[in-house]
Amino acid sequence: MKLRAILTAMLIALTTPAFADISDYESMHRRLADVLGSRAQADAAYDKLMKKANTYGQPVASVVDLFIAVCTASGECKP
Repeated sequence: MKLRAILTAMLIALTTPAFADISDYESMHRRLADVLGSRAQADAAYDKLMKKANTYGQPVASVVDLFIAVCTASGECKP
């Protein structure tokens, strides 16, 4: 019984971050799609932003936030 509880706790602990990442991923894509106008453009932008984030060692969410702020301020994207 104790072993079962430990295994269940380990499974929950290991899968929870994966679910959180999916939620963040979807949220970032939704925000990019809102700003860029389409899901296809959001997918392409996300891929490029993810590569930049990895290159510079920054969190993807921070790079996406900065991109949205700059894009919106420049007037090239929807507010």
